Amino acid sequence: MINAVFKKNNGNIVSVNLNGHAESTDEGYDLVCSAVSAVSLTIANGITEVVKVKPNLSLEDGFLSMDFRSLPEEDVLNCQILLKTLFIGLQSIEVSYGDYISIKVEEV
Repeated sequence: MINAVFKKNNGNIVSVNLNGHAESTDEGYDLVCSAVSAVSLTIANGITEVVKVKPNLSLEDGFLSMDFRSLPEEDVLNCQILLKTLFIGLQSIEVSYGDYISIKVEEV
């Protein structure tokens, strides 16, 4: 299962952690894992390459973490449209494939 945790502060997403594999089918053919990877990597690239914000970013097999808490407030605010788009995109996947992805929101 893929576990997604979004941490919010005053209504703004300040951290995203994605961990695990969907394991909905054989490796290499897993549409859920592919969808989550495509959406999350596109957003991460948008933040770093388009918005030009450099969060504390960690990427490994089955793991993506973006943390904005140490950045200036202006940078955090500039990333909100993309971070909220990530949240909505993952929610859409969860609606159809809830057995393979879980999304939680925590206030920090």
